[in-house]
Order: sequence, then C-alpha cells, then structure tokens
Amino acid sequence: MKILHIAAEHVSGTLSLFQAEHRRRGNECRFVTFFPTRYRFPEDICLDLPLMPNKPWVRETRRFAHGLRGSNPDDVRVEYPPIWKPPFWERWLFSLRDTLLQSRINAAIEKYDLSNFDIYHLDGGLEFFRDARWLKRIAAYGKKIVCFYHGSDFRNRGIIPAVDELTHLRLTSEWDLLELDPRLEYLYLPIDISRIPFKARTFSQPIRLCHAARNIYKGTKTIIEVVHELQKKFELEFVLLKDVPYEKALKRKSECDIFIDQLTNEGGWGYGMSSVEALAMGLPVVTNIPAQMSHKLHDSPFVQADPSTLLSVLTSLIRDTNHLCELSEKGRLWVSKWHDIKHVGDALYGYYQREGWL
Repeated sequence: MKILHIAAEHVSGTLSLFQAEHRRRGNECRFVTFFPTRYRFPEDICLDLPLMPNKPWVRETRRFAHGLRGSNPDDVRVEYPPIWKPPFWERWLFSLRDTLLQSRINAAIEKYDLSNFDIYHLDGGLEFFRDARWLKRIAAYGKKIVCFYHGSDFRNRGIIPAVDELTHLRLTSEWDLLELDPRLEYLYLPIDISRIPFKARTFSQPIRLCHAARNIYKGTKTIIEVVHELQKKFELEFVLLKDVPYEKALKRKSECDIFIDQLTNEGGWGYGMSSVEALAMGLPVVTNIPAQMSHKLHDSPFVQADPSTLLSVLTSLIRDTNHLCELSEKGRLWVSKWHDIKHVGDALYGYYQREGWL
C-alpha cells in the first residue's frame, strides 16, 4: 500500500514518525511539504513554493487585508463546524496564486508520481490548490482521502468545502475540535519514545521550572509573575523557551524538573507536543485540562492548574518531592502507552481497517 502525507510545513516532527511507522508495517510512504520548515525537522519532498506564508510579506499582506474588514486571520470562527467562506478578494488571491503555481506544482506531481498513491493524508485539510482541483482528479480514481486537523487550521480558517466533500476520514489530535465537528475522530499525537531518554530525578533545590512560550494563548505573562512570587520563598530557576531551535529546546527542557504548559484553553485544550516530550523525559507537567476532556485521558499524569491556582499548585509540588517522583514515573509510562508511535499507528490502522482500506 502507498501512503502520501501532504502538509504546508513540517511543524512538529510527526511527518517523519508516520513515514517510519508506515514503512515499518511494510507500506510505502512519502511526505511532501509546500515550504521548508522553520523547526529543522527532516524534509522528504519539499516543493519550496513561492507566495507562501513562510514569507513575512505574505503574512503581513494577509493581516492588512483582514484588517480592512475589521477581522484578524487568527480569529476563532464560532461555527459547528467552522467553514471557510472567504470574501471575494481572498478567494481571488488564492485563485491567482494557484494559477501562478500550477505549472510548478504539476511538474512536481509528475516528477514524484504523486497521483499514484492509495491513501492521501492532508494535514490541515489542504491539498496543493485551494479549489481542490487536483484532489478532484485523484478522487475520481477511488483514492482514499484523510484530513488531519491540528488546531488553528480548523478554528480560524475552517474546513474547505471542496476538500471536505471528497474526504473519507477526518482526524484530529485536538480535543476541542471534537466539540466543533462530531465527524472528527481522535488520534493521539505520536512520539518515538525510544528517542527520548528518561532521566530519574531527585528534585533537589534549586528546582528548575520550564515553560515554552510559542503560543500566545498559554498564559505566559501569568506564569512569569507566579514564578517571581515563588522565588521569594524557594530556590528556583526558570527556563523560558521562546524562538529556540527544536533540538536545543529539547536539551534545555531535559535539564529541568517541572514543565508548565498552559493556563488557558483559548488556543486549544490541555496540552500539546511540548507536554508529551516533557512527560517522556520524566518531567511532571502542570497544565489546564478542561473537565470535559479530563475523563477521556485514561488516568493521565497531568497536574491541573489555572491562573487562579497556579501559585498554590506549584507551591504544593515543590514541597512534596515524593509526589514529584511519582508523577515523573507515571508520566513516562502514560506517554509510552498512549502516545508512542506504535500505539498511534495501531489506532490509525484500526481506522483503515474499519474503512475497508486494508
């Protein structure tokens, strides 16, 4: 069986993991991206297309155009499900871009024989063209289409109707998206736990707290304020990861003791890949897990906190090193059981089996 993953950018390293897992199961897999990753993950087929949002002027032009009509491209759409319904000017710009890039994209499709796969995974529900012209052609030959939504693609932009009507399976690793569209099915974020060394921790002072500030919705300002308060009582160090290359961020995180993910749930519920990696390393993770999500997480090791409770939660943890040790062991086991790529691969191939694709 031949599987192709298509994504605008290799953002979190999962494309490489899925590729390796498909190949481990005896299948052929490639992944193709529109432009080079900012995060130094491996590339497979990178088209390095112009007129893409990795160019600052493209992002700023988009924001300026949205500002003219009093909106922001990051605004969350309150619809069930959110649907991409662009104004005329936006649809025209995408049409113009598709026309300008068509010959280059078609040459790549032919060069890499991209129309000759069995299953197509569309990260963010996107193919090469916004009007789904290529997807319509390959769907006519009975190809199986999977849309894998990751968060802002769904919340801010919404599903693209021309793609959605051709889709057979809709997946997400974001719990809040399940509330927006009942057709979505859950798949845990994959990690290769064998590549994340576990470190037994003693949690002696100074305790090192860590927070990654890539997402503006995480409550970073409050976290910094709380850490400053804690430093009046305890010997603490604070590691703030922002605009740091992935491998360097991973190393700095591994040298810490407690990871603080997010206090709000405005940009997605609960936790993401940063927390998964921290748990795998043996760091207890403090984050805000909504009630409607917590009962689905199979006895997860997360420590619950929000802006009003973070100070007391961290104070209790710092004073109870035995509890921190228990959380450290539990976190590694939990990630191994639910997030390791072999388990995620089993779940994905379970969906394939259910759909009759195997």
